[in-house]
Amino acid sequence: MSARPLLLHLDAQGVWLRQGLVMLVLVAALAPSLDWVLAAWRGSPLDTWGWLYLVLALAWGALVLDLVRARTASLDPAGWPLLIASLLIGLAGLVLDLRIAQSAAALGVAWAASWLLLGRAVGLLLLPSPVLGVLSLPTVGYGLERAWAQTGAMPIGAFALKALLAVGALALGAILLWLYRRDRLAHPGPAQVSCLLAAVTALAGLLVAFNPPAFGAPLALDEQRWAFGPWYGAEIPTSPSEQRLYAGSRRLSKRLYATRDGKQVSVLIVDSDDVHDLHAPEYCLSGSGWVIGDAPDAARAAEPLALPEAASAELDGRRGPQRLAGVYWYSSPSRSTADLAGLRLQSRLAPGEPFSLYMISAVDAGGGSPRRTLSAFLRDAPWVR
Repeated sequence: MSARPLLLHLDAQGVWLRQGLVMLVLVAALAPSLDWVLAAWRGSPLDTWGWLYLVLALAWGALVLDLVRARTASLDPAGWPLLIASLLIGLAGLVLDLRIAQSAAALGVAWAASWLLLGRAVGLLLLPSPVLGVLSLPTVGYGLERAWAQTGAMPIGAFALKALLAVGALALGAILLWLYRRDRLAHPGPAQVSCLLAAVTALAGLLVAFNPPAFGAPLALDEQRWAFGPWYGAEIPTSPSEQRLYAGSRRLSKRLYATRDGKQVSVLIVDSDDVHDLHAPEYCLSGSGWVIGDAPDAARAAEPLALPEAASAELDGRRGPQRLAGVYWYSSPSRSTADLAGLRLQSRLAPGEPFSLYMISAVDAGGGSPRRTLSAFLRDAPWVR
């Protein structure tokens, strides 16, 4: 009687060994990003409950493995395209220094491993687990909130969006389980999985091609000038959320500039030698209760926010009766950008350069125009090119 390879038969011992191997793959793949994830769960208001989605992902996986018996006695080839795609995402994350891509790739590798080792039925039924796992990652809620705001629909916060997606993922899993129990679950083959991944990759490539990062000349505020034109400046304390979000930075400074007729503008300056210490200001504002959205095109055309030579991003928000208008950019000695992907790319193009974040905003709660106030400050401010 010939001996069978240890992991190629699926008696009780073989199933447990394969499940354990999947868990080891997940832990090993997530390990490099774990400190980033845990720090965001502890310090970011938008990610405080991220751990809950990871618990749901693991609970769903345990439920599937408890209810479904793996039926394959060898590696399922349909898992290879998933594994290759996940590894490519992870490689792109390493090259561009994007932790979110590295973490998402880790979840994809674990899902592909479960498909390979435990069969197509298990792989399909585990689909909610990587979706829930992605919802647990930092900045995902903020990204969902920003994408939703671009649609112009009724504002929905990051917590509600993540909860809706989690419910949808679990509902999809319940439908897949129902189909499986009635033996109606179709099992895609390697070719079908490859075509689906190719279509998704092509769509993602088009989105990136139509939204490339923009670069401009370096730009900074002359911080020695506390008075210029009608404006007078003073240092003010940073908020707790700003302190948490930029805790690793080399310097965190916040200034208030005002005029005698009551106009006020705040300037947040963050200096860092590590691009991971810099985040999009919308992330901090969303965690502080602001609902971020774009101003109508007519309003932006009537009150443009012109910056000399910088590649910058505008933002508008509301919190109760308050209205906010802002502009921000990241600057290094060689160039500026308002895109986080551009910031990561710049860190690869010029390793070792220090970076600064400039966030300039005006808030009005009395029915005035914060954009008009901000536009006047940008026109009068002493810029260093």
